[in-house]
Amino acid sequence: MSPTLLALSLGLSPAVADEGMWLPEQLPAKAEELRAMGLELDPAELADPMGRPLGSIVTMGFCSASFISPDGLVATNHHCVTGYLGYLSDEARDLNDTGHLAGSRAEELWVGPGSEVQVVEKITDVTAEVLAGLRKRTEDFDRERIIARNQAGLVAACEEGRPSVRCQVVDYFGGQQYRLIEKRRLRDVRLVYAPPDSVGNYGDEIDNWMWPRHTGDFSLLRVYVAPDGSAAEHAEENVPYQPPQHLEINPEGASPGDFVMVAGYPGRTYRFRSARQMRFARDVSYPLRIALSEAILEVLRRHSAESDEAAAKLAPSIGYVSNGLKYSQGMLDGFRGGVSGGTDVVTRKAAAEARVQAWIAADKKRAKRYGPVFTELDALQEVYEARYEAESAIGWMMYSADLLGAAHGAVRWATEQEKPDLDRDAGFQERDREQRLRRLERMQKSLHLPSDREIFTLMLDRVLAQPEGERVKPLDEWVAAMGGRDAALDALYAEPSLATAEARLALMDATIAELRASTDPWVSLAVALEAHLAPQRRRDKAEAGAMSRLEPLAIEALQGTTEGVLYPDANSSLRITVGHVRGYEPEDGLVALPQTTLSGVVAKAGEWPFDAPAPLLEAATRASESRWFDAELGDVPANFLTTLDTTGGNSGSATLDGRGRLVGLIFDGNYEAMSADWLFDPEMTRSIHVDVRYMLWLLEEVEEAGWILEELGFGPG
Repeated sequence: MSPTLLALSLGLSPAVADEGMWLPEQLPAKAEELRAMGLELDPAELADPMGRPLGSIVTMGFCSASFISPDGLVATNHHCVTGYLGYLSDEARDLNDTGHLAGSRAEELWVGPGSEVQVVEKITDVTAEVLAGLRKRTEDFDRERIIARNQAGLVAACEEGRPSVRCQVVDYFGGQQYRLIEKRRLRDVRLVYAPPDSVGNYGDEIDNWMWPRHTGDFSLLRVYVAPDGSAAEHAEENVPYQPPQHLEINPEGASPGDFVMVAGYPGRTYRFRSARQMRFARDVSYPLRIALSEAILEVLRRHSAESDEAAAKLAPSIGYVSNGLKYSQGMLDGFRGGVSGGTDVVTRKAAAEARVQAWIAADKKRAKRYGPVFTELDALQEVYEARYEAESAIGWMMYSADLLGAAHGAVRWATEQEKPDLDRDAGFQERDREQRLRRLERMQKSLHLPSDREIFTLMLDRVLAQPEGERVKPLDEWVAAMGGRDAALDALYAEPSLATAEARLALMDATIAELRASTDPWVSLAVALEAHLAPQRRRDKAEAGAMSRLEPLAIEALQGTTEGVLYPDANSSLRITVGHVRGYEPEDGLVALPQTTLSGVVAKAGEWPFDAPAPLLEAATRASESRWFDAELGDVPANFLTTLDTTGGNSGSATLDGRGRLVGLIFDGNYEAMSADWLFDPEMTRSIHVDVRYMLWLLEEVEEAGWILEELGFGPG
C-alpha cells in the first residue's frame, strides 16, 4: 500500500495528535498548535470551566457525562449505569438485561440514594494555603498532617452554608500545585434510556478493550431539581434542571481525519512513576491482581448462573471485575512488549530516566538539589516492595466482603468522631456522613451472601497462610476465639444481622466503646483488624509526607529536561485531550481502520454475547433509508477510533468536534495500548467511541423514541 493510501485508510491528519490530559487553564498557551490541529473554537473558551463547552461536562463520581439538552438530559455510557440498573432491578425484571426506555418524563426512574451529578463551578489555585505552616525541617508525619488539615480547612470554608456544593482540593505534579475545585451537587438523577445488554454491552468480554467494536455503549439520564431551581433530594415535585450550558449535537458525527477532543474526568495515570515501580508492577502486582481477579470472577459467574435474582445482583460486580481483569492482562502484555512486538515500557522508561539522571549529573547544583531525591524515593520503593505481599493479602480480604466493609467503616467512623472535624482522616468528616449512609443503604440491592462468603473465604485463607513473621496477630486471636476458621465463617454468614440496611445504618450512630463491646461477629472482626491497620496508617502518613517533599522535586527535574508545557498525571479532575479520528497498525501486516458500521453489528450477530435484538436486526434492513445513513461510508456508523489520550474515568466523556459539538462518547481503549497509563505510545494508543449517529439511529429506528429525538432538536425525519 502506498503511503498516501495508507494515510487515507488510517484516517491520518496532517497534524500529529497531541499526547496529554490537559488542564483547561493550560490550553490558551497551546492556541497556535490547537488551531493547526483543527480547533475552530477560541482556545481561551476551553479554559473556562463554566463556559462553552466545559459548562456542559459533568462527573458522576466514577464516570464522566454531559448535558445534551436544555432540560437536563445527560449522556453517558451504558456501562456507567449498570449499578443504577441493578438497583432498579428485582426478581420480576432485570434492567441490565432488558434495558429501559421511558415513554415520557413520567416514566423516568429515580436511580436511587447517593446518586448524583456534579458540575464544576470554580477552580482556584490554593498552593500557598495548602503548604502554609511547612518548614524545611518539618518531620514527614507532620508534613502530611499539616497539608491534610490545611486542605480540610479550605474545603470546610468552601462548603460552609452551601449544602449543594461539594469542594475538594486536588494536587498536581506530585504536590507542586494545588487547586480548590467547587462543584454543584445535583442529587435527583433519573434513568431515561438504557439499551438492553445485547446492545450496550455487545460483545461482552470478547470485544472488551478490542478493535473492531460494534457496541451501543450509551445511556441517557435526566437531572431534576426543586421547583425553585435549587438542588434537592429526590422528590415527586421536582422539575428538570435547566443547565446554563448544554452541548449541541453534530448530526454528521465524526469521520476519518477529523479533529476531535474529549472533555471529562480521567481517573488515574502513572506517567511520573519510576522504572523500578513499573518493573515491580510488571513482575509482582499485576500478575497477583490477575490471579485474584480470575478467582473472584469464577465465583461470581458460577453464582450468577444459579438464579435470575443472583444474576441481577451480581451483574455490576461481574462487569467491574471482568473489565479490571482484562485491563490488567493487557497492561501486563504491554509491559512485556508482547502486544505489538515493540520495546517494553519498562525499558523505555529506564532510558528516559537515564537522560534525566545525565542532566542532573552534568551540573553540581543540580546534582546537589536532585540527586538525594531519587535515592530516597528508591529507598521508599524498596520498603514498599518488601511488605507488599502481606499487606496486599489483608487489603484484598478487607474489600472482599461487603459486610466487613460496612463494619470496618463504622469502626473507623466512630474512632474518627473523637477528633475535631478538621483533624479527621479524609472520608470520615461530618460532610461524608450522608454519602456513607447512602452507600450502606444501596448495598442491599447488590448483597449476595453465598458468593460473598466464597470470595471472603478465599481471601481469608490467603491471610491466614502468611508466614510467621507476617501474621496478623489480632486476626489470629479473633479466629481462635470464634472456635477456628470454619466456626468463624459460620458465625459470620449463618444469620448476619448486618444483612439488613437498618442494622448497617444503625452502626453509624454507635460509639467506639459500643462497637468494641459488640458481640456481632462482623463488628468484632472489624475491631480486631483495626488494631492491626491503625499503626499501618500512621506509617503510611509519614510516607505520604515524604512523598509530598520528594515528588515535586523529582518532577521539577523532569520539567528541566522537557521541551514545552508538561501536563500533570490524571487525578479525576477536569481535563481536555485533543487528537484526530485515526486508525493504527496493531501488528505487522494488519491495518485497523478508524470506523465500524451497522453492517458489522449485523455480521457479528448470533449467540451471546453477540445476540443482537431482533428489532435492531430488522431495522438494519432499512438502514439506507435512515437520515443517519452516511452516504460516503455507505452505512450507519457505529464506533470510531481516535488518537485521544484517555483512561478510566473518561468513560462517558463527550467527544467533541472542532466547534465543541457532540460527535460521540468515549467508552473504551484498545488492548495494545493499555500500558499508556504508564507511558504514552502515539503510534499505538487509541480511544474507542460510539458515534452519535449510531446513538440517534438506535433511538429513532429501533426504540422509536421520537420524544427524545425532538428534545435533542431532531424532529420527525
